[in-house]
Amino acid sequence: MDKQQRVWFLDEARGLSVLLMVLHHGAYDAFFLLGWPLPFLFSGWFGVIRAFFAGVFVLISGCACRLSRNNLRRGARCLLLAAGLSLVTALLIPSQRIRFGVLHLLGCAMLLFACLQPLLDRIPPFFGSVAGFFLFFFCFHAPDGWLGFGPVRISLPGLFYQNAFTAALGFPGPGYASADYFPLVPWLFLFWAGTCLGVWLRLRQGPAWLYRLHIPFLATVGQKSLWIYLIHQPVLYLLFLLLRLWF
Repeated sequence: MDKQQRVWFLDEARGLSVLLMVLHHGAYDAFFLLGWPLPFLFSGWFGVIRAFFAGVFVLISGCACRLSRNNLRRGARCLLLAAGLSLVTALLIPSQRIRFGVLHLLGCAMLLFACLQPLLDRIPPFFGSVAGFFLFFFCFHAPDGWLGFGPVRISLPGLFYQNAFTAALGFPGPGYASADYFPLVPWLFLFWAGTCLGVWLRLRQGPAWLYRLHIPFLATVGQKSLWIYLIHQPVLYLLFLLLRLWF
């Protein structure tokens, strides 16, 4: 993408989200490998913060689809890297195996967007973004067995929750575990909301500050987010293992 056309704020927000993800995984590893007392990891507010920044990352990835020239290639590359990550974690860190994480989600979402773009282009951006946000929140607890908001809940039938395939869709079967889990439901709806917002960004209809560079470091991290995601957990895991052996 040409620097004059780049939406710099997207890079900066993605960079901040990636850094917070690295800090979260570092705290998680410190707790389980070194036994550091970090009770906030299991508090409700920390889960909300984690979900918020993960959502920002997925939403921005959807926006970026409108600024990309080849989403088929990007999606295929994401899925290939996701498969490699699953294999490596299964072989080297089986307790932290990633079966359907954020890379799997983004790869599938990009490929679906590329295939369905002629149809999605017919949806007015405002309606599409509102519908995407609504469905994301409405389906947020689908992996837990229900849909709805607060006390208004619709229980889903148990036959939805069978195996690894249904887990990828958002309906994990008994005993399913993934160190990083971002199923298609509900996260695909948030990604699609991002693709609708991306229409306005591509047409330069957003506020002027979105297109200005504010924090170069965060923008650089955001542009390298894929590779940071791939290497950060093995590096952190090795670092904390060495600390455990040393102390």
